[in-house]
Amino acid sequence: MERRWTYRPRSSALLAGATVLAALAATAAQLAADGPAAGLRALPAGAAVALLGWVVFARPRVDVDDTGVLVVNPFTTTHVPWGALIEVRTRYTCTFVTPHRRVEAFAAPGPGRHVAASATAADLRGVGPGAADGRGSVQIGEVPGSSSATVATYVRRRWNDLAEDGLLDLGQAEQTPVRREVDVRALAALGVLVLLAVAAQLV
Repeated sequence: MERRWTYRPRSSALLAGATVLAALAATAAQLAADGPAAGLRALPAGAAVALLGWVVFARPRVDVDDTGVLVVNPFTTTHVPWGALIEVRTRYTCTFVTPHRRVEAFAAPGPGRHVAASATAADLRGVGPGAADGRGSVQIGEVPGSSSATVATYVRRRWNDLAEDGLLDLGQAEQTPVRREVDVRALAALGVLVLLAVAAQLV
């Protein structure tokens, strides 16, 4: 049976909810202070902020299954088949490298400056296989517990298991396509709301 593993930042739902609540509160405050007409004028801007909060915080994720890695970013979705993957990096964010494209996972950034500054050699000593570069050094994005390290470690382990089970077509990375789609509906909706918000302020 195919196993699917999904990663979302722990704070994604909280941040998305906070953004929506802030947009609602701002719209309600405008309504209470200046009346229904002002509330209606503020509504498109509030809706735009709420939509942007969902797109930026709630939408991004990384799905891993037997077909490859699905990277869902705010406005794009990219499927990286296992056969196209040649490296997993974590310098700034978890990045899946193929012969023709580098796919960065918005949902799996590297550790913050505080974590990076306080990391010690002991923190990096137990990183999984594949984390070190060709010179044997380990990127700070491999700090255990960081989003980038969590995703990279799981993907490398799953990738290695498939290779050991003989389920990968090795040497086919150049010919294996990486599918990328743009979320046109989200972009269009956000664009319309922004235009309505601007128009409402001009009325």
